[in-house]
Formats: sequence, C-alpha cells, structure tokens
Amino acid sequence: MKLLKQQQWQQFSLCVMTIFALATAPVVSAQMPNEEMADIPSIKKQTLDRVKETGVFRLGFRLDDRPFSYRDKAGNAAGYAIELCRKIVEETKAQLGIPELMIEEVPVTGEERFGAVNNGKIDLLCGAATETIARRKLVSFSIPIFASGISALTRVDAPKKFRALLAGEEPAFRPRWRASYAQILEQRTVSVIAGTSAEAWVKERIKEFAIIETIVEVADYKDGIDNVLKRSSDVMFGDRAILLDSVMRNPDSTDLIVIHRYFTHEPITLALKRGDEDFRLLVDSTLSDLYHSGQINEIYKPFFGQPDATAESLFTHSALPK
Repeated sequence: MKLLKQQQWQQFSLCVMTIFALATAPVVSAQMPNEEMADIPSIKKQTLDRVKETGVFRLGFRLDDRPFSYRDKAGNAAGYAIELCRKIVEETKAQLGIPELMIEEVPVTGEERFGAVNNGKIDLLCGAATETIARRKLVSFSIPIFASGISALTRVDAPKKFRALLAGEEPAFRPRWRASYAQILEQRTVSVIAGTSAEAWVKERIKEFAIIETIVEVADYKDGIDNVLKRSSDVMFGDRAILLDSVMRNPDSTDLIVIHRYFTHEPITLALKRGDEDFRLLVDSTLSDLYHSGQINEIYKPFFGQPDATAESLFTHSALPK
C-alpha cells in the first residue's frame, strides 16, 4: 500500500511539473533579450520613439506618382504629397524638440510601398495612395489629401464609338450598363499598373461581366502610356490626376486624350504604420491645421491650380475639429 501511494505521488508530481512547464513557456519566450525583441515587427518601437532615438525621419515616395510625388531635376523628392509630408516633418521636429532632425528620402515601388511602411523601411508614405478596406488591414491612413479616382487614357484617333462608350455617352435606346462595358472592353487590350486600385478595379469588372480581354500589367505610367501611343494597348486605366499630368508633359500629348469621366471616386491619403496612434494624431493634426488655416491652398496651387469646389469641400469636410 505504501509503495502504491509513493507511485501515485510521483505521478502527481510529474503531472504538476509538466503543467508548470507548459504554463511558463510563454513567459520564457517573453523574456527574450531586447535586441531579439527589436527584430519582431509587431513589437518594434513606434515611429516617434524611433525618430527621436535616431534623429532621422524616413520619407517614402514613389518616382512615378507625379504630381503627388516624383524626383525633381535636382534629384530631390518633390510633389504635392511631398510638400504635405515636409510640413509633418516640421511638426515632428517641434513636438520632439529636435530642430536638426534629418530627412532621409527613400524611393519605393508601387508593389513594395505598403510593405516598406510595415517593416520600418519608411516612416510615412508620401504619394498617391488610395485608402481601401483591404489596404487598411496592412497599414493606417491619414485623413484625405486629394479627391481622385480611376479614369481612362486613349488615343485621340481611337474609334468615336469606343471613346463615347468610355465616356458613358450611351444612346438612349441602349440602357443596359452591363452591355456597355462588354462593348467597351471586348477584344480590347488594357494597360494597368500592377498593384494599384486600377488593376483591382479592371480585374473585378472582368470577373463581374465575364469579359474576355487582354490585360497588360506595366511597371509605371510611362510604360502604360507608351503602350497606348504604340497601339499595343487600346486604353490605360489609372489615377485621373496622374494621367492628366502625364499627358500634359508627354511630347506626343496631341495624340492622347484623358476621358472626362471618373469610373471610381477614391480618397488619396498618406500611409503610415498600423496601430501607431500617436504618430497618426500628429499627421492628422498637421493636415487639419493646414486645411483650417487655408495654407493648403498655396501648397495645392503649384500642382493642380486654384482649388475647385471639389477640393475645397474635401478640405472643409476632412479637417478634424480642435
């Protein structure tokens, strides 16, 4: 009997030790050295802490998002979104008390831009980033900085019927929207930039209407417009503001036309690290101050001209109250 009790006690002790070991396992992993913790993206330092520690603000931008972001003749980042980001850097200097804060300009591609925000390669993405539900799972966004949307670019000598259908100028006897899209895109070749909301929109239309066509994924607006000029693509879909700016600067601009129609309405924003509420507060406060004070008009004019009713409405309704 004594031996049986001893065996039962040993089994009980072994069971308790096993449970204790399992229960403490997470504690052990949570006690990793600080240098190891710094390598785990989810627990990296927040943006303002890192900027204060390093004295460097990493401003991310795309080279082909003109007029929102591009590299100027002097080799510096430039554009409407860049100017807004520089205002945010100034506010960061003031709040952190670092007047000598340096700006590191980091170019990113369209495909890597949100990953660059997440992995800490850049602190703020300054370009034509559209806020979508899918992207909000990856990064956080500022209040809107511009009201844009998807539009279409084609050749001026494209068939009139094709251009009219792109513009939504349908005859009264042809009311079916579904049929119109089919007529527009069937047997047509479309250029879109990979990883953009325009690409997702075009592919969704194909899925919805079961239209067979050819999609050419291009790296940037220049390649897409070259395809249209060479007639290897019938149309390019992309951000309307960027299409207009690209045509204006193209030496063959008289051969091109941007259809006067928005297929979507999309808010352009700045992207930052998800879950970093202190930095987002600084970003949105800075933009709201610019909107409330009217300083935004002087930043806006060099890139888009005098703010129209749509732009004024965006600034009025997006600015957060004090």
